[in-house]
Amino acid sequence: MRFTTWHDLYRSDLQGAVAVTVVPLLFLLYLAWTERPDGSGIVPGARRFVEAWAGTFAVLTIVDPLAGGPLLRLLGVADTPAATVVMVAFVLLGDFRVYLLVFTLMTHAGARHDARIADPVFATRDALRLVPPRAALAAALATLVVPLAAVAIDAVVRTRVAAPPPQSIWLAYELAFLVAALALRHWVVPARVPGTAPRLRTYLRRVLAYVAAYYALWALADTLILAGLDLGWGLRIVPNQLYYACWVPFAYGAFFARR
Repeated sequence: MRFTTWHDLYRSDLQGAVAVTVVPLLFLLYLAWTERPDGSGIVPGARRFVEAWAGTFAVLTIVDPLAGGPLLRLLGVADTPAATVVMVAFVLLGDFRVYLLVFTLMTHAGARHDARIADPVFATRDALRLVPPRAALAAALATLVVPLAAVAIDAVVRTRVAAPPPQSIWLAYELAFLVAALALRHWVVPARVPGTAPRLRTYLRRVLAYVAAYYALWALADTLILAGLDLGWGLRIVPNQLYYACWVPFAYGAFFARR
């Protein structure tokens, strides 16, 4: 199999459907064979939530590139509005998983939750109560902010450019989420997680830095693409791996790391 340009490689199923699903598949096998003891993790009371979060979004990470590429072509709807709906839905889910992790774990910060974190009854509640409703609502609302901002930015661009390239709205989206991730990291997390929970604060800032990194790389890649450089498509492969293949294992591993 030969590719004459980075664009050809990027558009292939080898990059878009195969390479990004290997690590999540291995990670799911690891989850199936690994049992974390009670009391493990940066926030022991959130152990079951993080395990459920990791398993759920590892599966969705695999479904996303397969449904958005080979499956749509197999059904003959790859170039229809249905494909756009599927793509947008998975983009929103990809952002929602970040907010859900961050906002849920922030509810475990502070003295008000210390007794509950140590309480084994709290740690073994049913799965439907692993996520506080306010955290789920905050994550859902936050998920809408960046898309709305990107649409607004794109509307302004269209008033000045008759036919902007398709990559322009993605660049707006990436820059908007980069700003959101950095704002959460530098202001929201320090304000919501007190100094009495330094490991949780460090963890949340670390995972948000990871998110900011792959959005920054996407933005740089799309800037190169808009400048007419094929190398931009090659660079785009890197944040794709960070987003699809490595994000959930990274967030899970960092949560249970001993240091």
